[in-house]
Amino acid sequence: MENLSDSQYRRRLIARVEALRMNAGMTRHAFHQQIGPVASECWINFTTLSEEEAWHHFCLKGVSRIGKLFGVGADLLQFKS
Repeated sequence: MENLSDSQYRRRLIARVEALRMNAGMTRHAFHQQIGPVASECWINFTTLSEEEAWHHFCLKGVSRIGKLFGVGADLLQFKS
């Protein structure tokens, strides 16, 4: 497994979630409704704030809700080289 920097990991995670959302044919609004208000706020902050501030809003519970929505579980957080 390759060693990713925080910024690389963040970019890959955001890209993976966006790909899952688009493959599901889900709008961003529907996605945020499905994961709930708390997870939605955490995800929005994680994806839009500066690199340094974003990690203060990373929420495993929110990511867990995203994983459940798309049926991927912990695999959502794992990247193979």
